[in-house]
Amino acid sequence: MKDRVFSGPDVPTALAEAAAALGQPETELRYVVLDAGSVGGRGLQPTPARVAVLLEDQPPAGADRPEPWSPPPDARAGIRGTVRAVAEAAGIDVSAEIAEGEERVVVHLRGPDHAFFFGREGRGDVLRATEHLLQRSYGAEFLPRPLRVECEGFQERRDRALAEEARDLARAVLADGQARTTEPLNAYERRVVHVALNHEPGVTTYSVGEGAARRVTVAPAEEKPPLVAEAGEDPPST
Repeated sequence: MKDRVFSGPDVPTALAEAAAALGQPETELRYVVLDAGSVGGRGLQPTPARVAVLLEDQPPAGADRPEPWSPPPDARAGIRGTVRAVAEAAGIDVSAEIAEGEERVVVHLRGPDHAFFFGREGRGDVLRATEHLLQRSYGAEFLPRPLRVECEGFQERRDRALAEEARDLARAVLADGQARTTEPLNAYERRVVHVALNHEPGVTTYSVGEGAARRVTVAPAEEKPPLVAEAGEDPPST
């Protein structure tokens, strides 16, 4: 397997460039977002988005085109090889260690450059993209156990960042009395926000939305949460 890196103003454009260069539909590309890019502003220069597309070695000229890619017989070797390809494309020193338990299979990303997977703002975008790629490629080999990807220190760093963002929202709400809502968060992340503000005077929190779009609203303490939020799995804080 080899890889190629493509760039563009944003991820969709980079993927379009990759599809055009490789002669493949975007839906058939196996890729990892190395950098989501940024639009710049406030004195900062914009940065391009970068994606690494993982490919099989191409046959010599005149040879028959190979069959579509399929995971190698040993999924564990495939996982290590895929992580190695991502690391080479990003120019980092990271490897994969696989721990198999009765309830799940965990791929631990280790090495001096492991923080690369935290992403630009520590949200774990690259980590989640890598997990998605490995799940799609090899997850079926381990069923019914789920395949997860973890990176040392990420969860602690993400928890601290979420708690600080929650406190920033609370300060803004207290300043002008206007409710604020977070970005979409999973159940664990929503709980981190609720707990961070559970004893914050003057504000309350409750969850709104459904499924992957569910968020946390930080509102003045006297504001009554909507009934749909009260019926959710996240109790409002007081």
